[in-house]
Amino acid sequence: MITRSLRYRLIVLLLGVLAPTSLLLALVAYQRSVREVDTLFDHQLEQVAATLFLLDLSQLQIAMDAPGFQHFDDDDAFVAQLWSADGTVLMRNEFAPQIPFNPHPPRKQTIEIDRENWRVFRVQEPVSGRWLGVARPLHERDTLVANLAAGLVLPWLMSLLLSVGLIWWAVGRGLAPLTELSQQIAGRRPDDLAPVSVDATPLEASALVSEINLLLTRVKGALENERRFTADAAHELRTPLAAIRAQVEVAAAESDAEVRKHALQQAEKGVARATRLTEQLLTLARLDHLDAVPDTGLCDLVILAREELMEFAARAMAAGVDIALEGEGGRVRGSAELLRLALRNLIDNALTHTPAGGCVTVSVMQDAAGVCLTVQDSGEGLPAVELGRLGERFFRAGSRRPGSGLGLSIVRRIVVLHGGSLGFHSQSGLSAQLRFPPQL
Repeated sequence: MITRSLRYRLIVLLLGVLAPTSLLLALVAYQRSVREVDTLFDHQLEQVAATLFLLDLSQLQIAMDAPGFQHFDDDDAFVAQLWSADGTVLMRNEFAPQIPFNPHPPRKQTIEIDRENWRVFRVQEPVSGRWLGVARPLHERDTLVANLAAGLVLPWLMSLLLSVGLIWWAVGRGLAPLTELSQQIAGRRPDDLAPVSVDATPLEASALVSEINLLLTRVKGALENERRFTADAAHELRTPLAAIRAQVEVAAAESDAEVRKHALQQAEKGVARATRLTEQLLTLARLDHLDAVPDTGLCDLVILAREELMEFAARAMAAGVDIALEGEGGRVRGSAELLRLALRNLIDNALTHTPAGGCVTVSVMQDAAGVCLTVQDSGEGLPAVELGRLGERFFRAGSRRPGSGLGLSIVRRIVVLHGGSLGFHSQSGLSAQLRFPPQL
């Protein structure tokens, strides 16, 4: 499909309106001029008839013998004819076509005589009853009308051509701000994400410029997040990789089998930590690029929590931690996969920080305000100054706490995508609360 320029579309639209309108006005002027020519033509016949009607028979014959009546093929020639009351021809132009008699004629009439249209005006003398008819061929009138039409068509065509040029120039001037705007954007460097200037932008393009600026702002924020994310990821991966390398070097240089085995075990733990950190980084990067929740549907949080707790049952039993589920139903519209991921991170975090003999409880409540899912552990809890920072990327509350600091960041991003909120409370352990809006 060929995309037409805005200038081309505007010119076509304007000409599509102006050309028919000017043509209609020309046709109206033509019709009005034709009526005026007809009126003038009839008025001339009336004047000639009135002049002849005042003459006696001898004078009338002299008038009919005048050049204007004898040479009736001339442009200004007339034909005159006199009848008696009973229709007998009393007097007529020599060699002129004969006007047929009509005892009850209209005053003005167009008739065909010798295959030519004539305009006839008849008048009757009241005393004698004689009829006088004056006629004139319509080819003179047709020639005048044709000349008039030609005189109207030429100016119309010239005005149309002039309108094309003027419209082309005017549209170009009107679109100049858009051209400047495109040049301003085209001349930018790839890393220049500053807002586009709207000082000289037309009102009709202001909405487009605003959307472009919003897009640039989002792109700038995304690039800043990518740079920060890349820097943080490089920093976080550097530590486990360095630890793995150190342990492998110890194992390679150590001759004692027990020491070598311990070093390799530590290297294996470092690999597991780096693997989990990489998986979390990839998950968080995928979530950052989502603008909406994919594959939405109604999800029962109680069912999802029960399935995830069953996955952690063996680990909880080995750690001596009890797990429990409270609640009968809590439906949320969203992605079951992402909600499972959020539950998995919260339960994993709770089990990690709950000592043996403790308990991890997952509860789901639904009311008019929405759905609330709570994961409560019985660990040490956190001071209030650190609660506010939970969910920040790579933040770990105290160096003694294991992990990469990305699990709760993933949870927060998933909750935001679902239109909810994440909050933390520290009382008899740490409590993470996920609140989702009510389902309509």
